[in-house]
Amino acid sequence: MTGGTQAFWSCSVIVSWPNGLDICEIMLNVFGFLANLLVTVLLFLLCAKKSVDLALLRVLSLSCLVSTFMCFFYDVVTPGSNTGNMYFDGLVCIFFRSRFLYWYSRVHVYHSLFFFAYNRAFGILKLRHYPHTTEKHRLYFYMFLVFTASFLSAAPQMLQARPHVKNCACATPTTNFALLSAIYAHAFLWVAILGFIYPAIFLCICTVLLVRLRGTERGVLVDDLEELAFPEPRPSSSYSSSQADAICTSSSTSSESSNGRQRGTTVPGGSDEVSAHHVWSASFCIIPLSAAYIATFTYDSTYQLLSAMGYLTYVMNSPTQQFSEVLLTLFTALVPLILFYHIPAMRSLIFVAIASVQKKFGKIEVRDLGETA
Repeated sequence: MTGGTQAFWSCSVIVSWPNGLDICEIMLNVFGFLANLLVTVLLFLLCAKKSVDLALLRVLSLSCLVSTFMCFFYDVVTPGSNTGNMYFDGLVCIFFRSRFLYWYSRVHVYHSLFFFAYNRAFGILKLRHYPHTTEKHRLYFYMFLVFTASFLSAAPQMLQARPHVKNCACATPTTNFALLSAIYAHAFLWVAILGFIYPAIFLCICTVLLVRLRGTERGVLVDDLEELAFPEPRPSSSYSSSQADAICTSSSTSSESSNGRQRGTTVPGGSDEVSAHHVWSASFCIIPLSAAYIATFTYDSTYQLLSAMGYLTYVMNSPTQQFSEVLLTLFTALVPLILFYHIPAMRSLIFVAIASVQKKFGKIEVRDLGETA
């Protein structure tokens, strides 16, 4: 292990930009930003009977959206020279060039995913948690934990800032023993929590869900995420004919709707192929999300752990460090794809789009046949 006042990281000056890894990361950031923007907008349009799950999904998707934007901003905006304003340059160095904002946006995604998986696992396994608290209070508690844990996880990055040095973005590491001790402690806690504890909990949750999946192959698995749907304006008998209520409809609950529609009927806010008897439900998106998290975060956590132990040196802007950023960016690009595929209301939009295109081309063919006749 590195001893004394020696830092475990260094900085490599960027010689040529962009290289192949930079291009890959930029492309993933652009795709991830657009995909997360679409999924975030759709999630804010959806409604649910229970607001906690939907709110945590919105926080997760919005965190991925902000993370991809921040990563793209860090990729294309190179740190410039000092402006001459000591206070402004100091703030830029502490919050931006120290990569505090970068890692805050990253870790916010991971904590959002963890608390979403935790809450959903308790819900789908029908375990009683916080029996004496309301759903609203539980949501506030989750939000507080996500934002607080994200800040505490990224705050030690500001200890690496050296605002009085000219090249703040790639300055020589500090030799202050107290600061180095705090940075080392942060590195080990970072790897322990995000690299070991979270993956272990994710594996436990996925294992329990798979066991539950196997035990309910012929039964009915109740999943609140299956009931997410887009609001459908519909006239109500208790109001005048010029008024309408925004009613959440879903094909999984269509047999219980007030107008007596049969299950399987296609509705604008649902999907006709979804029913309550589907075993692999929307909540099982936790499994691919957990697998993607472990696969993309293991490399960087191992790199940081070996560097903190003195076996390697964490060289910022090096190809090794850039490759870890590409993997981390890949995760934020996979999240919207996984959510879009697993939520029936979103997935049904594909069939709605295909049906509208077929209908449009059918009208064109009929029109052409009429003209030729």
